[in-house]
Amino acid sequence: MLEGGPIVHLADAYAAALSSAHPQPSPTPLPLPQNLKIPSYPPGPPTFHDGETLFYQGTWLGVPAASARVLVGRDRTHPGLWRGQMWITSSAIVDLIYRMRDYIREDFWRNSYQPNNIFIQQHENKRLDDWHTTFDHQDHLVTAIKRNRRGQTTERLFSGGNPLGPFSGAMMALSQPLKPGDNLTFDVFSGGNRYVFAFKVIDRERITTELGTFDTLKIEPSVLWLSQGNFRNEARDTTIWVTDDGRHLPVRIAADVFFGYIYADLVKVEDKGSETAASSRANVMRADTDGTAGAPPTRAPLFAFFHKLED
Repeated sequence: MLEGGPIVHLADAYAAALSSAHPQPSPTPLPLPQNLKIPSYPPGPPTFHDGETLFYQGTWLGVPAASARVLVGRDRTHPGLWRGQMWITSSAIVDLIYRMRDYIREDFWRNSYQPNNIFIQQHENKRLDDWHTTFDHQDHLVTAIKRNRRGQTTERLFSGGNPLGPFSGAMMALSQPLKPGDNLTFDVFSGGNRYVFAFKVIDRERITTELGTFDTLKIEPSVLWLSQGNFRNEARDTTIWVTDDGRHLPVRIAADVFFGYIYADLVKVEDKGSETAASSRANVMRADTDGTAGAPPTRAPLFAFFHKLED
């Protein structure tokens, strides 16, 4: 029997039918705070190879916690668009407490990194929510609609600025000529939440992962503003290490949790076929030669390793 019993679900179905028959008026768009100043950055050269797949493994206290597969490539039906995709899966151990099978997709314009649309499916325990987010760049309006497994919908509107998506925002951030001391600011959407964060390059640091030893830039993103109050409470300290070269590829992410840290390391890179650890490292370090590359995501969606997505 479904959770809540047949009477509860009959009431839910009736409420959903009423909602469909008498649609609620659209909410008032939530604007950006006037005191937030968000610079405009020119899109730099993308450095993520078309069709290349990145595999991340998340661990907590040395125990496997989650894995993610990230793919960015050209949209073959619309050559001007790129599509970023990410599949997030909790480990067998974590499944016993909190089962997560999430999917994130964004279509964005190759030359400008402007987002076209975002789709996020949150399948966490018994929750199954679909978020569809569209961007009206002319009127500076973003519409995010959530539909749950019962057919109930929630709409959120946001106005002002020139926001990016989870993949396009990462493309823009990692395409910049980063160096220690830089402090950039980005306005990014992920599903039904909008957040503005500082992207501060702290230092250079050499780290060792399963793929080898890398010279990296140590980056500490910090939240300046979040649209949803309940999501604000989930923001935690996070550090990202990206390769100190033209790619700026994230090779490690660490996030503070309720006890200790969760680490997500890049463990494999595939380029149109299976890769060994040695060839994976070669792909990480390979310079772009054909101008068809892009960059993988930073805070979102990779932060889904550490925090639930939007409520």
